[in-house]
Amino acid sequence: MAMFLSSLLLVGSGCVGAEVSSLSPENAAAELVLTSGSQIVIQPTILGVGGRIIGWLGADEEERHITLREWVSGETVSLDWSITTEVETAQSVAAREAHETQYATSPVGTEIPEEPEPEYEERVVSGSILSQSLALADQLGLPESWPEGEGGVSTSSLIWLSSWHYDELVNTRSTIVSLGLFDESLLRIEGATSQLTSMVDKLSGLLDPILGEQQSPSEESSQDSESLLTLEADPSWGEYTLLVDGIQTKVRVVKAKNAFANYVILANAQNPLILEIQLTPLSRGNLELLSSDGFAEGFGGYEIIQVNKKTGE
Repeated sequence: MAMFLSSLLLVGSGCVGAEVSSLSPENAAAELVLTSGSQIVIQPTILGVGGRIIGWLGADEEERHITLREWVSGETVSLDWSITTEVETAQSVAAREAHETQYATSPVGTEIPEEPEPEYEERVVSGSILSQSLALADQLGLPESWPEGEGGVSTSSLIWLSSWHYDELVNTRSTIVSLGLFDESLLRIEGATSQLTSMVDKLSGLLDPILGEQQSPSEESSQDSESLLTLEADPSWGEYTLLVDGIQTKVRVVKAKNAFANYVILANAQNPLILEIQLTPLSRGNLELLSSDGFAEGFGGYEIIQVNKKTGE
């Protein structure tokens, strides 16, 4: 299994064939500013891998397209989002099922016609959401949690680290944020520390052969639940590649992690966009890793693959 997963990590969607930016990662990050009308494209991942591979692992493959209706750096964002998918029509499903029923038990030697080709139709799921909490929010709002239709006002900072937490993370290499999933709920449970650290110990044993050496849970076991929410940043800047206005661009990032997820955050105080999140099963309270559903949910996440800064593009 470890070899299989390692091979998957070598396969990525990439930015094949695009023009390559001449900017340094530091300058590219500084210039990745957003305005009203900017667009962002997100794809789901499992173990940091996106594209068609995640369909094999039990998750949806659909890209989410985001358009900013309003953007006030460090204060407010209002956005529209949509996911366009191809789904098989009801008539197509019925035709294939009828074919299977008719010929499923036919005797040997029966000439069986080709199964009808599936026919698809486009389905669009969309919504909008507003956050006025980009300055101080302690909680993020993963795209999977955004409601369809008019989502109203969120008290989270959505897919941005709030300004206050970004400054703290860059200047002290640690800050405390919540995904609003299993991590936050544990803090409301009396005596959660022992439950949580036990799960961290089990999780480490499962993940180490797959992902390599991780932060030692034994170092965490004497600390409280809140400390497990603490996001610890790598001491060095990292790099991340995405399409910016159609150009393959490496940007400077802050890489950080806690017991619940790994984060890649754009190194731009005016736009601390979380470019990638890779969840651990602990974020869901899910250690049932051998089922496809558990695997997709437990190791899920997202990555931003494209940003169009220019209004209307």
